[in-house]
Amino acid sequence: MDSWDWRVLAIIEEEKSITRAARRLFISQPSLSYRLQKMEREFGVTLLVRSPGGVRFTPEGEVLVSYAKEMIDRMATVKLLVHASDRPVAGTVRLGVSTIVAKYWLAPLLKAFDIAYPGIDIELTTGSSTLELPEMLLSGRVDLIIKRGDMQWDGVKRVLAEEPQGIISSTDIRLEALLSRPLVQDGSSVITGSDLLFAEWWHERFAEYPSPRILTVNSIEACLEMVSQGLGWTFLPKIHVKGNRRLKFQPLIWASGEPMLVRTMMLYKAEAARDAVVGRFIEYVLAHRPGSRSDPG
Repeated sequence: MDSWDWRVLAIIEEEKSITRAARRLFISQPSLSYRLQKMEREFGVTLLVRSPGGVRFTPEGEVLVSYAKEMIDRMATVKLLVHASDRPVAGTVRLGVSTIVAKYWLAPLLKAFDIAYPGIDIELTTGSSTLELPEMLLSGRVDLIIKRGDMQWDGVKRVLAEEPQGIISSTDIRLEALLSRPLVQDGSSVITGSDLLFAEWWHERFAEYPSPRILTVNSIEACLEMVSQGLGWTFLPKIHVKGNRRLKFQPLIWASGEPMLVRTMMLYKAEAARDAVVGRFIEYVLAHRPGSRSDPG
C-alpha cells in the first residue's frame, strides 16, 4: 500500500459508493475497481461488500481503512514538522465555523495553532451550518468553513469527525415508551432537515404507531434544559451530552444495521490550500482533528 491507496480507502469509506469515490478521485470506476482488486490480492482478503445501497467494508477492510486514516494523519503531521523548519509564515486565515463546532472543540485547536504559528492570525466567523456558512464560502467571504453535515460543493471536502445521532433523555431510554412522552424539538430542525431524518427513522421502526406529541423551542440550549428537567426527550447528535451527567444518550440504528451518523466537514477551494498561510492551517486541522492522537482537546 502507498499514500494513494490510503486516500482511495479513506474516500470510499466517506462516500460509501464506488461511483462517487471515483468521481472525487478523478479516475474511472474500472480503474478504481482494479486498484481495490490489487489491494485484495496483496492482503489475500475481500475488502468490500456491495449492495444496492452502496458499499461497506468487511471487518478486514475496516482494519485497512483505520490504518489508512492513521497514515494520512501521520503524513500531515510530518508535513507540518517539515514546514516548521521553513521561514516563518505570516498572514490571516478567514475561517467560518458552525456554532456547535466553536462551542465544543474549536478553542483548544486554535490555541494550539496560535502557539505553533504565532505569525498567523485567525479571522473567525461563526454561523449556521445550513444557511450562513455555505453562503460565506460561496461568496468568498471566508477561505474555508468547518460545518456540521454535508452540502453540494465542487471544491475540496474533508471529513473531520463522525458521531452518532440518537435519543437524549434524563431517564432510562426505552424506545417503545417514547410515544407516551413529548418530543422536545429545536425549531431549527426544520431548517437543517433533521426533523425529516428523524421522521424517516421513526416511521421505519414504528410504522403502525402515531407520531409523538411535539414541544417546539427556539434553541438547542432550551431544548436540552427542557429534557434535563424531565419534560420530554429529544433527537440530537451525541456531542450535546458531552460533560452533562444528567442526560442519557442512545444512538439510533437504521433497519439496515447502519448507525445514524452526522459528519463534521471542512470545505474549501483547491486553490486555497495552495496559499502558504491557509494551506498551513488546513494541514494543522487535518493532523489534529477530533479524536486523533494529536487532538489538543
